[in-house]
Amino acid sequence: MTARAAVLKIHLWLGVGAAIFLVILGLTGAVTAFENDIDHWLHPSLYYVQVGPQALPEADLIQAVQQRFAPARVAAVHIFRQPDLAHVIQLNDRSTVLVSQYDAHVLGRVTGPSTTQKIIGSVHQLHTHLVPDPRSAPKAAMIGAVIVQIAGFILCLLVILGLILWWRTKRASIAWKAPWFRISFDAHQTIGIYSALFLFIAALTGVLVERADLIVRLTNSPQPLRFPHLESGVAAGVVPISVDRAKEFALAVIPGTTVTDIQVPLNPKGVFMVILRVPEETSEAAHSYIFIDQYSGKVLHAMNFLTDSPGYRVIRFNRSIHTGDVWGTPGHVLVSLSSLLLVVMVVTGLVIWLKKLAL
Repeated sequence: MTARAAVLKIHLWLGVGAAIFLVILGLTGAVTAFENDIDHWLHPSLYYVQVGPQALPEADLIQAVQQRFAPARVAAVHIFRQPDLAHVIQLNDRSTVLVSQYDAHVLGRVTGPSTTQKIIGSVHQLHTHLVPDPRSAPKAAMIGAVIVQIAGFILCLLVILGLILWWRTKRASIAWKAPWFRISFDAHQTIGIYSALFLFIAALTGVLVERADLIVRLTNSPQPLRFPHLESGVAAGVVPISVDRAKEFALAVIPGTTVTDIQVPLNPKGVFMVILRVPEETSEAAHSYIFIDQYSGKVLHAMNFLTDSPGYRVIRFNRSIHTGDVWGTPGHVLVSLSSLLLVVMVVTGLVIWLKKLAL
């Protein structure tokens, strides 16, 4: 057996063995690339607002919501990066209110995740654990997570072996008028060479997403700091500061950041927790936390994403590459398209394999 024949055999059997899992990862990956957007697109009247000249103070929004939905109180506020997306306000009765930050107009109130969010959540879990609800089958989810990692590693090998096999023919076009087997063969090689880099990056970053511990060890980094238990210093007769003052104090701690979330104290000992996004963070989630005394405005504790843990920064950046967040909407399109091309690669590869068996 020649070296090329050996490489072809390995490429073939790795591809056949992992085919079903790669198809699942490809199809679910194409959806999860837009998991933060799909619900907005399907329910535009609930999320999108007309951008005004200036946003209202958060205190005005909270007051308007609490007056309308009394006796429920505001527990937290989420602020999207996009200026045309409404603020999401969590109430202490577990409901969610979406309100325009420009005129305090309430777009709607929902309780619990929507059907769309449940479906997207199940697709996400299929992508990471091969089961739609890990809580209902924890052992299967653990096994599925391991299989996903193995499939990702196999995809890395398939890309490398495929490049070795491609180098002999260097085929980069499809003869559309040829027989279907030739079309499949050309498509497998042509799509493979054009998507090789993207598939390799997706596979490698996907494996590392599930092996965050490996990144921490390789970077010799400490674990990210845990949330401390903090309380405000209760003072008789002292009026709590406004939520907007809490924002100002938090932004002063880490200049150049933007606010993504605010947790509002619901009892006399509670504290404000303001979550900030540093410019280096590309995903919707942010990871700098400022804890503020609700009476004095004193910063009780600060967790800065830029100085907390180098390994954790690598973990988050790796995830942003895997999801496409690092490039915004074009990145999501690229990741989704690459995932669909992976499915095409598997299908054309199986066609080639079945044809060889027939021969």
